[in-house]
Amino acid sequence: MTRISKSPISITILPMNEISCVSQSATILEALLELKVEIDHSCGGNGSCGTCRVFVEAGLEKLDFRNEVEAEIAHDRGFSDNERLSCQTQVKDQIAVRIPKKLAKG
Repeated sequence: MTRISKSPISITILPMNEISCVSQSATILEALLELKVEIDHSCGGNGSCGTCRVFVEAGLEKLDFRNEVEAEIAHDRGFSDNERLSCQTQVKDQIAVRIPKKLAKG
């Protein structure tokens, strides 16, 4: 049996402009948490809250299509094509993601 190598790939995190290597098998959320990047994920990465939303600024064409869970949230909330749930999107190739600024509570 031939084993496929899953070598690390780079992810650029905006607006910090930080470039790091992550595993291809990780979701964007798992990669961000491993890199100690602060991102909301109130449902624990189950795709039910939508708080881990990111904007894919480069490499969108390299990602899989939205799964059923993500597609439902994206439709309900009117996501643009480059808005993705980081917990439902697997890193496959070099990408750049922008983490939205938190809304000020008032």
